[in-house]
Amino acid sequence: MVKIDKKPEPIVLANNKNHWTTLLMGHIARGEVVPSSLSSNYNQTEVKSILKEESRGKCMYCESNVSHVAYEHIEHIKPKAKDKYPDLTFEWNNLGLACPKCNINKSDNYDDNLPFINPYSEDPELSLFSLGPWIYPMPGNDRGFITEQTIQLNRVDLIEKRLERINEIRRLIELYVRQKNDLLKNILKDEIIKEVQPNKPYSMCTKQLLSLLQI
Repeated sequence: MVKIDKKPEPIVLANNKNHWTTLLMGHIARGEVVPSSLSSNYNQTEVKSILKEESRGKCMYCESNVSHVAYEHIEHIKPKAKDKYPDLTFEWNNLGLACPKCNINKSDNYDDNLPFINPYSEDPELSLFSLGPWIYPMPGNDRGFITEQTIQLNRVDLIEKRLERINEIRRLIELYVRQKNDLLKNILKDEIIKEVQPNKPYSMCTKQLLSLLQI
């Protein structure tokens, strides 16, 4: 998980969210079933496009390239369930992009007193750290712990994918270390640095290779 900068609110939300929210809350107050045509109005092409852009096409939690493995889910940071935070269904700052597995694992779980790490509003690396392909909470950090455990940031498929990325970059580093030609060495160095940037998958784990090898 890495820090994400929120982009300006999509026009479709800015122009319609208050009206949609009034309609939705009215249905809930009257004990009516909320029409899906209303409750899913956040799932607009413009909204998803900007969410993908700001998250660099990655899941906001596990850093997988979402479209490579599944359809993206628009994640509600505070759950939109009618007994949770339905008034935030169309709130831009409550929306993110997640892979189906992280979204389903998180589900409607949320505790205002112990919220999950939110990469839009805080630096995840103050609560989580990587060790090889694993993500762990900082010692004594309850929010990091509940985030890692509930969303299952160390599920088997993630460990395997992170390890693949780490090994790919290790091979580049091996070539870099053995290379004698300065020009080629600098090209390899630039490539390695490029491969651990925040726009790449699992950058929280892979960038550790740079600090360990000091390149």
